[in-house]
Amino acid sequence: MVCRSGNRSGRAVAWLNAQGLETVNVAGGMRAWAAAGKPMTADSGRPTVI
Repeated sequence: MVCRSGNRSGRAVAWLNAQGLETVNVAGGMRAWAAAGKPMTADSGRPTVI
């Protein structure tokens, strides 16, 4: 799972794992992804905004 900072998705992952699902959180969220220079695209084709 992923969110902007990793906090909300981290809570969701904890809940889903407690329900028996195997899930992982993207550490640092989309902010960390962008800061690492990873590729990002928007469905609209416009520049991405986090």
